[in-house]
Amino acid sequence: MPSYYDNKTKNWYCIFYYTDWTGTRKQKKKRGFERKKDAQEWERDFLQRQAAQPDMPFSTLSELYLKDKEQNTKFATYRVHKMRVDTWLLPVFGNRPINAIMPVDVRNWQGYLKTAISAQNKPLSDGYRHDLFVELSGVFNFAMRFYGLSVNPCKVVGNTPVKHKKKLNFWTKEEFDRFLSTFDAADPFRMAYLTLYYTGMRIGELQALTAPDVDTEAGTITISKTYHRKYGVEMITTPKTPKANRTITIPKFLCAALQEYINKIYQPDADTRIFPYSHSGYTDAFRSHTKKAGVKLIRLHGLRHSHASLLIELGFSVLLISERLGHENVSTTLNIYAHLFPSKQSEVAEKLDLLQTK
Repeated sequence: MPSYYDNKTKNWYCIFYYTDWTGTRKQKKKRGFERKKDAQEWERDFLQRQAAQPDMPFSTLSELYLKDKEQNTKFATYRVHKMRVDTWLLPVFGNRPINAIMPVDVRNWQGYLKTAISAQNKPLSDGYRHDLFVELSGVFNFAMRFYGLSVNPCKVVGNTPVKHKKKLNFWTKEEFDRFLSTFDAADPFRMAYLTLYYTGMRIGELQALTAPDVDTEAGTITISKTYHRKYGVEMITTPKTPKANRTITIPKFLCAALQEYINKIYQPDADTRIFPYSHSGYTDAFRSHTKKAGVKLIRLHGLRHSHASLLIELGFSVLLISERLGHENVSTTLNIYAHLFPSKQSEVAEKLDLLQTK
């Protein structure tokens, strides 16, 4: 692994050949190292990333894993993966070779999580520890699939069962009405929250809406994009999942309110976002008016849960609710809201009795 000294720049550089993932042989050159040792280490690390041997450090594997997530998931989802890896995986497994991480190491890490404290100075919940284990297992599965790792140590250990599901916080219609009453009629934030509550759309989907997406004559809103910021740059992309592309019907009073709201926007074109404020702007106003209304504090995303609970209360089917929310499948809807559906067991028994008496 030779390195060379550049008399002009007074720095070391490395130059070598490697084979990329397509099988193409290429030359790589890197300059600017103060020491020969630094140039050699950089070349060794680069070749290791390319060859991706199973004994690569966990830090290298996690970097490859996160790069794959960045390329193949939505940015918001990628950020969740990165935060979990950076905060809870790298500090423990760091530069250890991945094929040297044993099931007992994973088991010890699970024990560490039971006493760990979050950034909010609170113990980690059962659900969050479960999610972290799934993340670690995902990293090892990635290594097995693409880089020849033979065994996922997480599969040997097994996950800790989640004893209690995370509490679902939402508002009743009475609570939402109290919240909405704290706004002036012309406040644009009022229109945003009204739309979120009666459609169940995600905040990014709301922020991406343009005037052509709202068809007040047909009484529909078409959701075909989402808004987010990536490294400080505003971006409009496709929705979270394919099923999130949807057209939902809206009540007449919301049609009228949206039409009046859009009419007040100065010379909007087809690309003008009708809800242009930042996520933090909507969150801050939401918290402020929640306090004014004297209702329990929920997350802004809780308006989506509130919409779902309202539909359940009104007796709509899980399939319709799943389609309206843009879930990828009905099982997602059931996993979140199954406990809100009223039990029909006694009704089943009664109807079976009626069959027997006929």
